[in-house]
Amino acid sequence: MNISKTKLFTIMLAILLITSSVLVSAKTAEEFLAEGNKYLNLDNTYDSAQPEVAIANYMEALALAPDHAEANLRLGQAYMEIADLNNAIKYLEKALTLNPEWVEALNSLGLAYRKADNLDKAIDAFTLASEYQPENPALWLNLGDVLTAKGLLEPAIDSYQKASMVDGKIAIYQLRLGQALEAYGNLDAALEAYEKAIAIQDDHVYANFHLANAYHQKAVYDKAEANYKKAITINRNYANAYIGLGRLYLDQGRYDDAIVQLKVAVDKNKAYPLSFYWLGMTYKAKGDNKAAFEAFRTTLHLWPEYEPAQTEYDALKGKV
Repeated sequence: MNISKTKLFTIMLAILLITSSVLVSAKTAEEFLAEGNKYLNLDNTYDSAQPEVAIANYMEALALAPDHAEANLRLGQAYMEIADLNNAIKYLEKALTLNPEWVEALNSLGLAYRKADNLDKAIDAFTLASEYQPENPALWLNLGDVLTAKGLLEPAIDSYQKASMVDGKIAIYQLRLGQALEAYGNLDAALEAYEKAIAIQDDHVYANFHLANAYHQKAVYDKAEANYKKAITINRNYANAYIGLGRLYLDQGRYDDAIVQLKVAVDKNKAYPLSFYWLGMTYKAKGDNKAAFEAFRTTLHLWPEYEPAQTEYDALKGKV
């Protein structure tokens, strides 16, 4: 079959155009990585991330370059965003085999292990990360948190102290230190840490709340009341602060004042069982057993395993 030169040229040009189009449209691993990072919202450009789209791009990048360290890291981080911890750990571990001293990968892996309730491996990851980068207070904070979750309070206190020494301008480090010290039984040192947290950030609601609790335990009622009220002023929807204030008034025998605060706590969060429990305890102290019984019944409806409420409920059952 004879093909004219013109027709042959047209066919060859078409083939060339198709080939060049395919070449132009093909993406590199780096381009897929960059696209994934955009959807993971690494630079906080957008209001929220789209981890599923990011995952698809990272998978494309790894199909082209399986040993791309950052693509493995980001894919692990993206899986963590959707709570797929098995895949998160898999790719974060791969990133670390490619770059064993990568602090960001160690930190992310520690967070993934903690979410997976593998506290020992989380401790190992955060410990190694903080050794590589001791000037990073966030690493000491993460290590302290997982040590606290493991019940290792002494090393947790040490980690929080290191975080606060590295950066003395962040209230959360003093707050966590205070919580660990309080759990360890050193209430005076905890109170001092809470005071330092508030000195750093006066409007820190949780620091004010925990400081109020510490004063409450020491029976310094005026200061406890002031800090509970301050926490409420900072966040008027914080039910725990109303519960704390209600418990404070209960301890002082101010039952009507306690009921007012505890009813506000109930109104702020009707699904929170402790609001109803302490309301029941206040009604019981006031002698209103019927109201107390109903409050304990509601507590158990919300939290059937809460033994203190069960004990109080059983004690009143058949008597009201």
